[in-house]
Amino acid sequence: RFAREERKVFIVSGDKDMAQLVNDHVFLYIPAGGKREKEVLDVRGVQRKMGILPQQVVDWLALMGDSSDNIPGVPKVGKVTATKFLQEFKSLENLYAQIDSVKKSVVKENLISCKEQTGLAKKLATIDCNVPLEVDLQGLQFRIWDMEIVKPILQELEFNRLADRMFNLAVKHGAALDFTRHEEKTVHYEIIDSEKRFKEMAGELKKQQAFVFDLETDSLDFLSAKIAGIALAWKEREAYYIPLNHPDIRLPQQKILWALEPFFSDPAYKKIGQNLKFDVAILEQHGLRVEGLYFDTLIASYLLNPSAQHKLDKLAERYLNYEMIHIAELIGSGKKQKKMTGLMAVEVVNYAAEDADITLRLYNHFKPLISEQGMDDLFYNLEMPLISVLLQMERNGVKLDVSLLKKLSQELNGQLEMLKKRIFERAGEEFNLNSPQQLGPILFDKLEIHKELGLKKAPKTKTGQYSTSEKVLDRYAAHPVINDMLEYRQLTKLQNTYLDALPELVHPATGKVHTSFNQAVAATGRLSSSNPNLQNIPIRTEIGRKIRRAFVPSKEDFLILSADYSQIELRIMAHLSGDETMMQSFRQQRDIHRSTAALIFDIPENEVTSDHRRKAKEINFGIIYGMSRYGLAARLNISVDEAQEFIFDYMATYPGIAAFMKEAVE
Repeated sequence: RFAREERKVFIVSGDKDMAQLVNDHVFLYIPAGGKREKEVLDVRGVQRKMGILPQQVVDWLALMGDSSDNIPGVPKVGKVTATKFLQEFKSLENLYAQIDSVKKSVVKENLISCKEQTGLAKKLATIDCNVPLEVDLQGLQFRIWDMEIVKPILQELEFNRLADRMFNLAVKHGAALDFTRHEEKTVHYEIIDSEKRFKEMAGELKKQQAFVFDLETDSLDFLSAKIAGIALAWKEREAYYIPLNHPDIRLPQQKILWALEPFFSDPAYKKIGQNLKFDVAILEQHGLRVEGLYFDTLIASYLLNPSAQHKLDKLAERYLNYEMIHIAELIGSGKKQKKMTGLMAVEVVNYAAEDADITLRLYNHFKPLISEQGMDDLFYNLEMPLISVLLQMERNGVKLDVSLLKKLSQELNGQLEMLKKRIFERAGEEFNLNSPQQLGPILFDKLEIHKELGLKKAPKTKTGQYSTSEKVLDRYAAHPVINDMLEYRQLTKLQNTYLDALPELVHPATGKVHTSFNQAVAATGRLSSSNPNLQNIPIRTEIGRKIRRAFVPSKEDFLILSADYSQIELRIMAHLSGDETMMQSFRQQRDIHRSTAALIFDIPENEVTSDHRRKAKEINFGIIYGMSRYGLAARLNISVDEAQEFIFDYMATYPGIAAFMKEAVE
């Protein structure tokens, strides 16, 4: 439309289809990517690169096909043949007019049988340049986006990296942005640099009903961390930093903590914070009791949007349009990272006070939202009291029988050596079992295990080596060497992840493992644990069950109690769907998996085997979570048709669930 003698048009695209538009005034600009350097193609450039002229591109695509655009192409006609035809016959129409001069009979037959198809393909491959578009050149001019409009959309879609890039570009292009960074001019952040000033501040604190507190520490280990200082805030854009362990200013720690004790131990003062559990744990470790935990902005964010990021800086960007000082700007990162206690208080004050101030602003933002969403009961009566429970669990820790773990590790060494020896004997040579580069060729080139099993050879990765992932090796599990290999991998993982790693995590001060229980991580609302994760200790294998025995009660007369909801998801499904058959099973206190097995397999309950019950359990849970016939087939190791039959039988057995799921989708 806009190409002229005096105005050149460049199409920026790596799509070969666009080459058909190239002429004396229109050029194809192919951007650099991967190992490819950028190119600008004129008419000669297209001819040099593709062997054809721009006006022949659609014929070329129609002949050889283009899978990305779903253009089938003529069988036996590839890129080279299509190029030769067009160099000789100039166009698709001429090729068909002189079809008898095509030498290869198979190709000739294919061309004749595909004549109608190639005509349609040519039409599909042609870019229509006559679409009536009401746009002028001015309307196509690049304009920077309005971040105020864009940012909430990007946040909702969680395009965080794109948001950063777009923000930086907007700044570069000089867009007017209402996006604040370090509001030093509009805030009052103060260092409490003397005991006299501390008393004055404490007098102000006494008048408050609620306050934010935030600790700066030299470590994330609550059992050994030192307090660098405490930040307090009760009014937006104002905050105070009390330095306790800095080289330049150091108020007497014990004296300050005793003076703060009446505020922290009195539940009448409502405590607000971001990730309160950590700060409370450290204060209590230093002898300061904390009562009246009222509002944790981390948990509020989690309830309002479980799948979002809940770190303070991300919340400030998302909800306050504010960019905070990054911790790395202060202490650095990696091996050169400094400790907070090694920095001057004057360096830390803005960072620490900002944390408290932003937490207060987020509290004022979140509090009404929690009420609007009808979450007051959930938040104040369940989630907030849970903090103290989890804190006590973390402080109590878990006792480990380290000697049992060491003994199991030695036992495992023996098993691993035996497996190694067996694999090497079958392979006829020794090699590194943990190296896919060495394992792949031995399995598929030397032993040719795929041929023995009548299966295809394993696929190769982009680097040209055989894929030996667990998923791939599972296909060849019937072969004894693969069976041994999979067992070797499983035992090595258990040894590295648990037997050797867990004893290293025993805290020297307590002789116990202190995991972190995370209240705001799993998007489903479940608790999770980390450092170490105590919720995925294996149980299905014998060695896994032995590892669990290493977790022992803290005292001789103590017990470990295991409690579990009884098929809670299925009870919820029975309630939501109102399915009479399933509700009846629960009312009669029957084993729901056994009942399902009897109904699906059409046998009396007393004839249900453990295998029947296992399959019914997979079906019960799988189907209500939307598992497809393919997923069920893989889980039960059956054909897809059998899995489909199970799903039909299940839906016929529980018609209320079938109807509920259909309605939910609609």
